Amino acid sequence: MRRLLCLLIAAFVVAFAPEVRAESLTTDAGHVVRWDDGLGPLGRKVHALLPQVRKQVEQQIGFPFRGGPAEVVVVSGLARMRAEAAAGVPDWAAGVCVSSKSRIILRSDRLKDSGPVRAWPSTLRHEWVHLAWSRRAGKLKRRLPLWAEEGIAEEIGGGITIEGGAKLDFAAKWSGLIPMAEITTHWPRDSGEASLAYRQGQSFIRYFVKERSWTELHAILNALADGKGVNDSPAAGTPFAELIYEQTGVTLSTWIARWKTWLEETADPLFWLLLRDLTGTIFLLIAIVGGIAYFFLRRRRKRQIAELPDDPYPLTDGPAE
Repeated sequence: MRRLLCLLIAAFVVAFAPEVRAESLTTDAGHVVRWDDGLGPLGRKVHALLPQVRKQVEQQIGFPFRGGPAEVVVVSGLARMRAEAAAGVPDWAAGVCVSSKSRIILRSDRLKDSGPVRAWPSTLRHEWVHLAWSRRAGKLKRRLPLWAEEGIAEEIGGGITIEGGAKLDFAAKWSGLIPMAEITTHWPRDSGEASLAYRQGQSFIRYFVKERSWTELHAILNALADGKGVNDSPAAGTPFAELIYEQTGVTLSTWIARWKTWLEETADPLFWLLLRDLTGTIFLLIAIVGGIAYFFLRRRRKRQIAELPDDPYPLTDGPAE
């Protein structure tokens, strides 16, 4: 009876679910890009760019993409994204990587077509980093802290998020950063907290690479994926922390403390406030320039008036009769 009930429910879902037609293209490497009906223009763009994205990620992350073909799916709407991911994806997500299925899902209605501000190529690169790391590390992938993985994905993905940049600088100036321990294995569900967490991870990776190099970060990632960094000593840290110390001679906690100091010194909340309202900023600049121009013109006019001769009738010998 229970089995019959399940079959009836499944039949009901299939019968009444909205029809979603899809088209697909396959790259020379065998990766499949498919898209829902009506999303052909973006789907074909993703297919054309995918080989370049794979190459860019390989060059920056420090190891080749392993394993067989992957799948990139372009959908519209939260329901379709959750259906393809078979998971409760947060409503703010523009992309998600389901490594167990070798699948990346891009939500078209959350993505910009072009430009530096979170365009879809940035999201595609970000998610490809997750897939590449999962393929490289396998069951050991969670030995890399989630904030570090997301930070690497953000840095390689490229593009900027104005709101996220503002949140990070404000948090740095007024002691509002999320403790790294809180985003080591879990990610915030709230969009504001998640945005800040992404920026913190990216900022740390950027700082580490600036102080050391991508080469050293590559060495740490490859060693971690190969199972190194495990220390049985009661005083030992996580494999990631041990490899950081082994590679740089500085503990992870010290690195985090140095990063926070650097971040506080370089944070510029005013910049993000002005950039967030770009139209308002342009009008403000126009007003400032206009005010300065008026000041100098008025000053010049006063000087010209002061230079006039004292004779009230400079063009005649006297008052007109």
